[in-house]
Amino acid sequence: MWGEIAYQLYGAEGYEELKEYDQNRNAPGQNKLKDLFELGAGPALVLIDEIAAYLESASAVEVGSATLASQTLSFVLSLLETASESDDVTIVYSIADTAFEEEAEDVRGLIDELNQIGRRQHKTVTPTDESEVGQVLQHRLFEDIDDEAASEVSQSYFQLYTNSERQFPQEATDASYVDRLEREYPFHPTVIDTLTEKIDTIPKFQRTRGALKLLARAVYYRWNNRPDHYERHWVRLYDLTPSDDAPSGSISSTLHESLFEFVDLSSAVSADIYNDDGTAHAQLEDRKWTEKGIPALGSHMTTAVLWHSLAYGEQATGITRAEMNETLGHPDIRFDNYDSALDALAGSDMSVACYYLYDEERVRFKSDPNLIRIIDQRVDNTPDAQARSRFEARLESETGTGAFEPVSYPESPADLPDKASTPQLAVMHMDTAPVTKELLEDESNPESVPEKVQSLYQKSATKQGGDVQSRVYKNYVLFLAPDDERVRSAVDEARHLEAIEALLDDSQQTADLSEDQIEELRERQDKKYGLLGELVRGVYRHLYYVDRDGLTHITINATEANGGTSLVNAVEETLDDRLIRADADAKGVAFFKQKLWQRTQDSMTTQQLVEQFAKKPGLPYLLSTKPLRKTVAKMVDESGYTYWDAETETAYWDGDADDHPENWRKREPFADAPDVRTSIKDTDVKIGNDYVVYTGIEALLDVHHDSIRPPEATEVECAEDGCTTMVEPSDDGPAYCEEHRKPPEKARCQSCGEQYDESELNAQGICPDCAQPSGWDTATSQMAASRAFNEVRTHALSKAASGGAPGVSQATVEVVGEDRLSKGSFIAQRDAFTDRSDAVSVRMSYDVKTSTGSSYSADYQGSLDDFSRVTNQPDPFGESVNVTLKFRVDFDEPERITDAEDDVLAELQAGLGQTNIDVKVQARGPTEVPPEATQ
Repeated sequence: MWGEIAYQLYGAEGYEELKEYDQNRNAPGQNKLKDLFELGAGPALVLIDEIAAYLESASAVEVGSATLASQTLSFVLSLLETASESDDVTIVYSIADTAFEEEAEDVRGLIDELNQIGRRQHKTVTPTDESEVGQVLQHRLFEDIDDEAASEVSQSYFQLYTNSERQFPQEATDASYVDRLEREYPFHPTVIDTLTEKIDTIPKFQRTRGALKLLARAVYYRWNNRPDHYERHWVRLYDLTPSDDAPSGSISSTLHESLFEFVDLSSAVSADIYNDDGTAHAQLEDRKWTEKGIPALGSHMTTAVLWHSLAYGEQATGITRAEMNETLGHPDIRFDNYDSALDALAGSDMSVACYYLYDEERVRFKSDPNLIRIIDQRVDNTPDAQARSRFEARLESETGTGAFEPVSYPESPADLPDKASTPQLAVMHMDTAPVTKELLEDESNPESVPEKVQSLYQKSATKQGGDVQSRVYKNYVLFLAPDDERVRSAVDEARHLEAIEALLDDSQQTADLSEDQIEELRERQDKKYGLLGELVRGVYRHLYYVDRDGLTHITINATEANGGTSLVNAVEETLDDRLIRADADAKGVAFFKQKLWQRTQDSMTTQQLVEQFAKKPGLPYLLSTKPLRKTVAKMVDESGYTYWDAETETAYWDGDADDHPENWRKREPFADAPDVRTSIKDTDVKIGNDYVVYTGIEALLDVHHDSIRPPEATEVECAEDGCTTMVEPSDDGPAYCEEHRKPPEKARCQSCGEQYDESELNAQGICPDCAQPSGWDTATSQMAASRAFNEVRTHALSKAASGGAPGVSQATVEVVGEDRLSKGSFIAQRDAFTDRSDAVSVRMSYDVKTSTGSSYSADYQGSLDDFSRVTNQPDPFGESVNVTLKFRVDFDEPERITDAEDDVLAELQAGLGQTNIDVKVQARGPTEVPPEATQ
C-alpha cells in the first residue's frame, strides 16, 4: 500500500523514497513519511477506499512473525499521525463495517483498532443520506432523466394512490410523496426502500453499492426484454427478476451466491417463481393473463414478495396488502386482477398454488414449503376415480361381519341370492341407491325406498340373465343405502388420504420437507385414516328391513369415536329385539302355531320350520337353530306334537295315558316299541328334510306305522281258563299253549279273495302276493305345474317292476305363488279334476289384514263342485293377504299310470302345461297295478 501511495503522489522519485520498505513489506515510520511529503511543492490528498476489504486480504500474507495486515495498520497509524501535524496533507478513507460481520476475529480487531485511531483527529462524512440514494442511482445508471416525463408520471401515480378505494401506506398518500416520486424517477420508491431497508439487513450487503449492482442489472435485463403489450412507467421491484439467470453477474447469481446464504429461498424460486422449464407456479399463472393481453401478474407479484422475504429478521419479512398495492399498482391494470392472481397462487387454484408462499398478515416466502398448500395441490390432482376406489375399499373393511351376511353392491336379482340359511345385508353402491333429500320427503313413497332396493326385494334369479322370479325368502334380505349428501364429504376425505399417502411415498417431494413436516404428515395420515372410517360408516345410515307390511326404513348410527362399531354390528344393535340368538329360550305354543306352522299341513320338516323365518315378513331373524330345537322339543313335551327322526327311524311322543293311539295296530303298548321315545331333549332335534314334526301321533302313524318295530315279545299265561302255562304273546289275538291252541281261522284277502290264515294277511287284509310290490311316495318343491306333474309321473314310473305299470292312489296339489284363488279356480275346471270330481276334495284358507287392524278370514273344506261357488274373493281392501289352497285326490282303487297318459297326473300336466301356475305336488301309490284294475 505505501509503495503505491508514494508512486501515485510523486512518481518514481517518491517510490524510491519508500522502495526498501515496499519490497520488504515493512511499514515506514512517521519520520520517513515526513520526508516523503517534503518532496511535493503543494498540498497532498490521499484517498484509501475500503480499508477493511484490504485488511481482510492482507491478513493472509505473513511478514516475519506478523502479517501484512498488522504492518498496514501500523502504516495507517503513522500516516494519520503525520497528516495531523501537517496542514498540507489530508487523508480520506472509507470503511464499510457491515460488509465484514462474519470475518475472522483478528480482522475485526484490526478494524476496531483502526477506528479508534481515526477518531483522534478526524471528521466522519456520510456520502449519501437515505433521501439521496435514488438520485445517486439515477446519476450512476442514466446519462439523462426526462424531467417532464418524471413530473407527469409522478402526478399520475400520486392521483392513483390518493383517489383509489384501495389501501396504501400513509406515506404514499402524503402530499410530499409526489416530490419523492419525481426525485427518484424512473426508480419506483418501493424499489429503493426495499433494497435500503430490507435487503440491507442482510450481512455483507452494501446499501448503495449493492443496490447499484442489482438495479444496473435490472435496467440492463429489462432494456433487452422490453414488454410490448403495456406501458412501463417505472423500474419496479419485479424487474429484479430471477429470470435474469446469465452465468455470472445476473440477478439470479446474486441471489444464489450471496443473498440466499442468509435466507435460503432457492427452492421457493425454482418451484414457485421461475425455472427454465416454465413450470414454476407463477409462470403457469402468467399464462392465464398474458393470453388476455394482461402482464405477467403471477411473476410480478411473486418476485416482489421474494425481495420483501429476504429481510434478515422475522419482523421485517413479508409485505402487507397496502404495500403490495403501492409496489404493483398500475393505472392500466385492475387491482382485482392482482387479487385473483394472489388468491390462485395462495391456494384457490391448486394447479398454480405455490409451495413456499404464505398468505398471512404479511405475504411472504419461507424456506420451508407450505405443507397445507402441497397437500391441497395433491388433493386437487387426485382423480375422482381413485378417491371413490379408496372409499369403496374402506367400506369393505368397515362393513364387518356378524349375524348378517354382507353382499356388496348387488345390481341384478342374481346378485342377491334367494336363500334361507342366513339373513343377507345388501350394501348398496353409492351410485345405485343413494338416499336423497327429495326421496326422504317424497310423500308418495312413505318409506323412502330407492327403486333399486324395492326391485331387489321383490325379485330374484338363479343366475345372471336367467328367469326372474318373485323372491321367496323376503324376510331374510335387508338393505343398507348411502346418504347422498354424506357421500361427497366421505369421498373428499378419501381423496385427502390418498393425496397424503402419495406425498409420503414421493421421495423427491419429501426431500424438501423438514422432519417436523414429515412427522406432521404422518399425524395427518393417521387422523385422516380414522376420520375416513367414521365418515364411511356415517354414509351408510339408511337401513331397510322387512316388516309385516313390507320394507321399512330406519336411520342407524354406526359412528363411534373409537371406531369400534362396524356396519353389521350397528344393524345388529338396531334390530336386537328381532334377533333369535343361540342363548334364546324356546318359543311358546302361540308363536309356533300362528307364526311357524302351516295350518293346512299335518306335518312340517324342521328345515321347513327354519325356512319359515326367512319367508314370512316380520318374523325374527333365526341366528342359531338351537332355540328352534328347544321349541320343537317343547311342542312335543307340552302341546301334543310328535317328532320323527328318519335317520334313526325314531318317533318322539309325549307318552300320555293313551297307550294305544287310534291307528296303532299292534297289541303291545305303543310306548313300549323300541323305536318310540316318550321324552325328548333339544339335542334330539335335528334340522333337515329327514326330520319331521307332526301335529299329533295319529298323523305320524299314518305315515310311519310300518316303520316302527313292534314291542319286544314277553311271556304271558295261556288264554285258556285255568291254564297257567307261559307262552309268547300273539299279535293276532289271545295266545294259547300247544295244548289249547286252536286252528287259525281263515280270512279272505281283500284284494284277490283267496283264504289265508289271518297271520298271513297284512294290516290292510292283503295277502303277500297282492301286497307286493311295495308302493311309491314322492313330493316336489315349488315349481311350474308342467314340471311338477312330470317329475311325479317320472318318479312313479321309475319304481315300477319290469313290464308292470304303477298306479296313483292319492295326490295333493298345492297352489303357490301370486293370485292363488284365480289360479285355483282355473285348475278346478280342468277335465282331470271334473272327470274325477267324486275323488277330489278341496281345502282353502283366506286371510286379509289391514294396517288399521281390520282383518277378514274364510276357510273352506269340501267337494270340488261346491268349491266353484266360493272362489270369488272379496274386493281388495288389505295390505297383507295370505291364501292357502290345496286339491286332494283319493282313489278307492289306484289309477294306473301307463304310456297312454290317461291318468290324472298326465292329464293335469297337459291341462296346465302352457300356464304360469306354480304348484307343489305330493303323491303316492303302488308300484304295480294289475291291468284289470280300474278307478
